Amino acid sequence: MTANRPEGHVPNVPAWSAVNLPERTAFSMILARGNGDTGTVDELKAELIGGGDAPDHLERARIVNSDDQTTVFLGYWTDPESQMRWCQRSAALKRPGILKETAVIPADRWETLHSTPEITPGVRNLLVAELTDVHEYWGAARDRIPASTTSDLASEPADPLPGNLCLIRSGQVWEHCGNRERSLYFTDVEPNLTAGIDFLAEHPETGCISSRFLREQTIDGDDLESTSFVGWFRDLKSLEDWSRTHPTHLAIFNSFLTMVADMGFQIELRLWHEVAVVPANGVHVAGTELSPLMAAS
Repeated sequence: MTANRPEGHVPNVPAWSAVNLPERTAFSMILARGNGDTGTVDELKAELIGGGDAPDHLERARIVNSDDQTTVFLGYWTDPESQMRWCQRSAALKRPGILKETAVIPADRWETLHSTPEITPGVRNLLVAELTDVHEYWGAARDRIPASTTSDLASEPADPLPGNLCLIRSGQVWEHCGNRERSLYFTDVEPNLTAGIDFLAEHPETGCISSRFLREQTIDGDDLESTSFVGWFRDLKSLEDWSRTHPTHLAIFNSFLTMVADMGFQIELRLWHEVAVVPANGVHVAGTELSPLMAAS
C-alpha cells in the first residue's frame, strides 16, 4: 500500500487519517445560486436538518471565488440509499438556481489526512482518526487509497460521466491561531492559496474540471474561521501533477513551510483534506443549474 514511499522514510511531524470508513459514503454538494432568494436556502436547510433520511453530517459554506452569491450545503450520508430517498422527496432541489453534485464513494476509494487529532470539517466528523506514517512525501495520498494497490485509477470512458473522477476537499482552520500566526497566514499563505485555486478554475488543460473556494459557515449562515478548496479533476494523476510540479501549488507549499519556520515549528493552524477517486456511475448531477462536470462527459 506504500508503493511511492521512499525507503526508510520517517515523517518529521505527526498526522492522522480517518479509519473504518463506511462501505459506501454519499457526499453531496447542493449549491443554491443567488442568496437573495432566502426562501430556497431556508427550505433546503429545513429539509436537510429535519425528518427522515437527513445526512449523517451536514455543513454549510459560501463560494468565495464566484461573482454570483452561492450558498453550499455539504452533506455526508453513510447510507447512499438514504441519500437517494432524501433527493426524491426534496422539493427545494426543484427550485431555480439549484445544482446538486453527488459522489458515492466506496471505502477503498478515498483517504483523509489531518494535521491534528481534533475534529475538522468533512467526513472526519463521523469517523475515528488514527496516527499514520504514510505521509510527508509525494504520492502519499495515492498510497493511502487502498484501491491504488490494484488499479492505476486512471480516467475511464463511461456514460454519462467518466469513471475515476477525482474529488478533493482541502481545508484550513485558523480559529485557534494567535495574532502573529494569523498575520503570517493571511499575508503570505492565503494569497498563494487563492491564486492556485483561481489558476485551476481558469485552466482546464490541467485536468481540473471545477475549482471552488469555500468560506465555511454555521448552518445558519454565519462565517467561521475556516475555508476549504473543493476541486473535481479528470483523474488522480491530474491532481498529483498539479500538486507536485506546478508553480502555483509549489508557491502554496513553500509559503506554508516558511510560515511554519517563522513560527518556530509550533503552529495552531489546522489543515486537513479528503481525496476520493469515484468509480464509473458513482457521480450524479442534478438540479436546474448546469454542472461543470458535464464538460467531462
